[in-house]
Amino acid sequence: MNLDDLSPEMRAEFDALPREHREWLIQDELLWQRAHAIAGRASVDVSGVYHVLRNLQKSPSERLRAGLHHGRYFRADRR
Repeated sequence: MNLDDLSPEMRAEFDALPREHREWLIQDELLWQRAHAIAGRASVDVSGVYHVLRNLQKSPSERLRAGLHHGRYFRADRR
């Protein structure tokens, strides 16, 4: 993320955020850039790659919990 590319207004908004939020935004932008690079090589959906990369940052138990929770609401046999 190149902060020099931000407009003065956006830069002021960015600088006004708490440090933790600024760090998260920078790391998230780097993750999107990585997803774009991977998707370009594999000719796949960038957002799908981003979500996989984001989920890989979670622990296995967090991924399992999210998968089970998701499955409760999106069962194929649900009426």
